[in-house]
Amino acid sequence: MAVPENTHVDDNRKWSRASLRILGETLQPDQIGAALGLVATRSHIKGEPRSKKHKAVWRESAWLLQSALGDESDLADHLKWLLDKLEPKLDVITELSKKYKVDLFCAFSSGNGQGGFGLDSATLKRIAGLGIGLCLDLYPPPIENNDMAPE
Repeated sequence: MAVPENTHVDDNRKWSRASLRILGETLQPDQIGAALGLVATRSHIKGEPRSKKHKAVWRESAWLLQSALGDESDLADHLKWLLDKLEPKLDVITELSKKYKVDLFCAFSSGNGQGGFGLDSATLKRIAGLGIGLCLDLYPPPIENNDMAPE
């Protein structure tokens, strides 16, 4: 997940995102989408270029479904959106997780470097019920907005 392009330096600006992430060397994104009955937000195949600017390639294939909520939404709400889509597909997710790395990938940042989110016990129980991991990726504010930045 990349930092949103419209991120401005603002002490009060927070953003968050969450995705179902399925990774594997032999993964075929079309097969994953068909099995889940869902359309990927993003996917790639092992060996494809990571970007047009660099020569680096993807080391493994991936299929991702990102929450449709905006970056300003609370991370807990992103996770609930994903859970609503995924819980009816529990059998498929269980089978996929036997073959591939499957997790809920979350990203969070705040303009001043402080902040967080909370998950109630019902949401935690729903996440645990999927039988997959939860990964939290924290993005610090830009260095020019950091009080610790050298002058």
